[in-house]
Amino acid sequence: MPMIYTPQGACFEYRFKTTFEETNLVGNIYFANYVLWQGKCREMFLYETCPDVIKDINNGLSLITLDLSVQYISQLFAFDNVVMHMFLEAQSPSRLLMHFKYYKEENEALVLVCEGTQATASMREENGKMVSVPFPESMFDVFEEYEIM
Repeated sequence: MPMIYTPQGACFEYRFKTTFEETNLVGNIYFANYVLWQGKCREMFLYETCPDVIKDINNGLSLITLDLSVQYISQLFAFDNVVMHMFLEAQSPSRLLMHFKYYKEENEALVLVCEGTQATASMREENGKMVSVPFPESMFDVFEEYEIM
């Protein structure tokens, strides 16, 4: 999934189609799925832009979600086409703040249905405790491209 340039800056784009599995008894998408999608978008970003970080995660690096939010604007239903844009809002050597915009694709137009944020820390277990460590260097090179203008 490519980097997309928007008026807010460069973003990572993640596209998918919703399914019945993600709906509730009323038929709309269950609210917790929006949180899951943030994680999937973040993971696909790492997989596609920093594959070496996946190896670091398999060797003990942890990317811990510290905080997240989701603000619902309108509903999604099964078989809607969803386009997520993930922006880097702020960073430090061991912390990130990402902003997410969720769109429903309708007749080639994007309609905003949700926005969210996620704060993430880079940590590693040392002597039985989780301690902050810098993000892998390869991530910082990619982060610069995705910062909100």
